[in-house]
Amino acid sequence: MSEDVKTAIEDIVPAEALDDTGGRGPLAAAAEAVVLPGSVEQVVEVVRWAGASGRRIVPIGTGQRVGGEHAAGPYVLLSTHRLSSIDIYEPADLTITLGAGLTISGLHEATRPNQQWLPFDPPTFSSRTVGGLVAAGLTGPLWAGYGDIKNHVLGATVVCGDGRCLRLGGRVVKNVAGFDLLRPVVGSRGSLAVITSVTLRLFPVPVVDRVLVLEGERLEDLVPAARRVATASVLPVSIVITNHDGAPKLLVRLHGASPTVDADQKTFEAAVGSQFRSLEGEKALEIARATRDAGVGLPHTVTMFGKGTELAELIRQAQEIPDATISADAYRCAVTVGTTAPIDGCLNTGRPLDPEVVVLNAGAKGVFDPGGVMWSPQP
Repeated sequence: MSEDVKTAIEDIVPAEALDDTGGRGPLAAAAEAVVLPGSVEQVVEVVRWAGASGRRIVPIGTGQRVGGEHAAGPYVLLSTHRLSSIDIYEPADLTITLGAGLTISGLHEATRPNQQWLPFDPPTFSSRTVGGLVAAGLTGPLWAGYGDIKNHVLGATVVCGDGRCLRLGGRVVKNVAGFDLLRPVVGSRGSLAVITSVTLRLFPVPVVDRVLVLEGERLEDLVPAARRVATASVLPVSIVITNHDGAPKLLVRLHGASPTVDADQKTFEAAVGSQFRSLEGEKALEIARATRDAGVGLPHTVTMFGKGTELAELIRQAQEIPDATISADAYRCAVTVGTTAPIDGCLNTGRPLDPEVVVLNAGAKGVFDPGGVMWSPQP
């Protein structure tokens, strides 16, 4: 950190809000400074200073999952780590308002006595911050049973690129009339505003958490069974095809009361025409966590999305990568690949955005960040 930048920031935040340790992930090395504001007011001051001095703001939670992307030109990392309080928790209403820097594991420590949780499972879920999870817009395979994360973000406080502090949404499920400004923030990856606090809808912890396992010779052989599960008369909470331990498996996860889960298992076995191996308790959680984090920590990872009819083809492409660890969300048709081998040029990993989406993204950027202070991920 240069002395000029340090002096300028120390004029607006206390010394403990500056981080010289360099332990905030790969972005920290190229940043002019790493700032950890302790209040919304400090976030506002840092953002206004950045705009006035021609710098960009890159918001982070832990900073460990941003990768090698960074803002063009000089930038400052703004970590929400110190914004980690639980402001309002209403167990009877299944809602909680908390600082964006609190980790999911910290959230669950607070809600566990009331048998409540946040039912999402992207990779390394528990060590993520709440703000990082919302900014990334990640849900994971439990999306099949619980829906997208943006459906469960009831409100948020954000600091825009020009220093405006907005309180979006509220603390109840139905709180919006007209255009919902909260929706664009969820999944915006910090490109619109700094998320400082979030109100979330919680769910009761299921009485039974069961994972059904069906093994196959090849991953693609399990696609027809996954489709039959997805189109059965009842819906599981997740459907995943994986080779995380080297053996191709279809994993079907069920939540609910014991009689309901038993009945659902019989329905899926009839649809598939085979019996599943059933896991519960710690064994079920262990295989669910292993599948969730499949490929995490490997040098190269990528997630491909497609239509439901393209699942087998996406899996086939993924298997062309040597030593690929594959986890395919069969309900959403999202295939994640982790490997030690280079991926570039091996996979058709995406499609260009529709022109209408580009226009909408630009419009949202203009509303929240008219001066372009917040970083913009490269397409």
